[in-house]
Amino acid sequence: MSITTYPQFLEELNRLLTGEEEAYDQIPSRTLEQISRLGQRRLYREVRSRHNSKAFSSLTVTGNLATIPADFRSTDVIHFGRGPLEPATEEELMWLNLNGGGGDTCRFAQAGGSFTFWPAVSDGTAVQGRYFYALPDLTIAALPGNALFAECEDLFMFACLAEAAPFFQDDARIPLWNAKYSAIRDRINTQHAHAAFSSGRIRRRPSTGVLR
Repeated sequence: MSITTYPQFLEELNRLLTGEEEAYDQIPSRTLEQISRLGQRRLYREVRSRHNSKAFSSLTVTGNLATIPADFRSTDVIHFGRGPLEPATEEELMWLNLNGGGGDTCRFAQAGGSFTFWPAVSDGTAVQGRYFYALPDLTIAALPGNALFAECEDLFMFACLAEAAPFFQDDARIPLWNAKYSAIRDRINTQHAHAAFSSGRIRRRPSTGVLR
């Protein structure tokens, strides 16, 4: 069955959690909504797709720092009009900047709520590239416009089922739900990586270097 509304999604989530075909009122609605939020938080941290990727906009450097967007989850690609920057730790860049070095900027790291770079970048330089972001929480109004949900509703369902563990700790189905979620997530991420290669971006690094 195709799910087109948020109440329908919660109803199906309830049915799968309870194992009941007809009775949908065993789990309080607040609990279902909390499980839904937990599942979405997890998948937006881990899923890399065209549906949750967008360009950095109006992000400039001041004092070798650029404020990370509020909806940021991980980098796709980041650059200054040349080759993509390589992820590093803040400690590595601190050491490199203290010890000098010039040339084109080639590395970046997360420093609190900002990106930092090596070699250092001039004030006013615009950050370019794309990042993966968290789409709005599913709601009655938001679900119809969620392109990732429209294409991969099973991803959302199994993410939520997997995140139900705190509420159903002894449920033997949790490992199966985790495995199903992981398989769907990995398939989507692989498709995104293959699309990037086929479009000519021949040099990619995993997007897990800078995460929030």
